Amino acid sequence: MRKCIVTLLLCCSMICVGNVQAFAAEPINTVTNVGTFEILPQMDYIVQAKGNLYINSSGVATVTSSVYGYQGTTTRVEISAKLQQYNGGKWVTLKTYTASSDSHRTSLSESYKISKGYSYRMQATIKAYSGSKSETQTVTSSEAQY
Repeated sequence: MRKCIVTLLLCCSMICVGNVQAFAAEPINTVTNVGTFEILPQMDYIVQAKGNLYINSSGVATVTSSVYGYQGTTTRVEISAKLQQYNGGKWVTLKTYTASSDSHRTSLSESYKISKGYSYRMQATIKAYSGSKSETQTVTSSEAQY
């Protein structure tokens, strides 16, 4: 009986150690305010893409987004961030903000007065170039009510 318990404890500890190693290898997604933060280690030209939506008590929605590429590899970056409202069973774009740079990084931060009684989100399409080659990543925030 004692041998079975020891064997069971050893198996459980090996399973726990295996799970920790597998979890650590996955990309990290963390909710910040009502937005998302993503680290994208598998991309060729994008190191990190961020997007966030913050709504203050006065009904001003602030959309922020940024992209960091590989210095020396990424030659241009572009952001197209949409502020969207859930209305009539679909996401409707209220405003689109853009930023670009002939560098490996850029960011944007824009505000817009919104209406009460709806859900909102930010969706950014991020594109990075290395010469004529490119890749695209989409970052979508969590929904926010106002």
